[in-house]
Amino acid sequence: MVAATFQPAATFTPIPTSTRPATPPATAVSDQTLERVRLMTLADFGEERNPFTGEVVSDTERLARRPLAVKISNAPPRWVRPQSGLSQADLVFEHLTEGTITRFTALVYGNAPAKIGPIRSARLIDVELPAMYDAALVFSGSSIGVSRRLFGSDIRPRILRTLETGYYRSGEDKPYEHTLYAEPEGLWQALEAKGENHGPTITTTMVFDSAAPTCCATDMARLTFESFGTVEWRFDSASGRYLRWVDDEPHIDANNEQQIAASNVIILYAEHGLDTTICELQRGDQCLAYSTTIELSGEGDALILRDGLRILARWRREQRHSPLRFYSSEGEPVPLQIGNSWFQVVPADFDDALQLDP
Repeated sequence: MVAATFQPAATFTPIPTSTRPATPPATAVSDQTLERVRLMTLADFGEERNPFTGEVVSDTERLARRPLAVKISNAPPRWVRPQSGLSQADLVFEHLTEGTITRFTALVYGNAPAKIGPIRSARLIDVELPAMYDAALVFSGSSIGVSRRLFGSDIRPRILRTLETGYYRSGEDKPYEHTLYAEPEGLWQALEAKGENHGPTITTTMVFDSAAPTCCATDMARLTFESFGTVEWRFDSASGRYLRWVDDEPHIDANNEQQIAASNVIILYAEHGLDTTICELQRGDQCLAYSTTIELSGEGDALILRDGLRILARWRREQRHSPLRFYSSEGEPVPLQIGNSWFQVVPADFDDALQLDP
């Protein structure tokens, strides 16, 4: 297997100041703060750092395998929680599917959970996320329209169907569609057989800094999906991480029976729409739910929570194979804390459903 390959990043053009109202309330990173940031360039990662978390990896062979973008269910709660492997993923994207239901795409790379799941079907956002991190897609299937987009894209060689090595049914006494799990080690074996199990080619990375910037503190972010329930993140000063609650209960990982935590929580504002050429739920001749489109190219607003701080930023994705990066309105990089990150992907007009308590 070949280790991760790093290529020079494209030249960055400063982002203009956002015209979007600064609500919910947030504090931009000051020039003084940015002057103190030690930027982590591609060269800084060397051969021992995970490019997605900035963490030093004790076994560098981990970095010589393909990242896995795993589709994990979040509904209905009684059948899918507690999920397995979310706390051990490097990155997790939570996004809307149809209506107010959310689903996860978890990037597994630096760690190897014993199992991960329950695994469900892909959505249009999964045409983009594996490309951003040079990952393989792990999923249970998709609608015809989404399948055409996936298999017509450049990620096709590393799409893992459910008959591949690594997938299995748990045999639990619950609806069949919620019983699909996978062992990452088996999935990497399946990629090896395809000649696709090698470290990702990285063109640019997020910026990390272990030193916290100085700006306003907050203890909690409460994110509400209107009819689905609540997602809440609370900063734990003892661990320096954010703990996750769902529907007023701790969100537990079944693999270790611990509450899910993240070093960074990023509320990512993106344009949402409907693709009326793709039906996700049909009854007879009537489409009950069209596929949701989420625009993750270009740039948009973001709210970064790290170290008990709240930072107003702009996200940017310069090319298809570029990960998200974060900047101030003046175009200066905004660093994340070293560790795992959780992305709450919300519509651009989601302000009134987000509560941030000082």
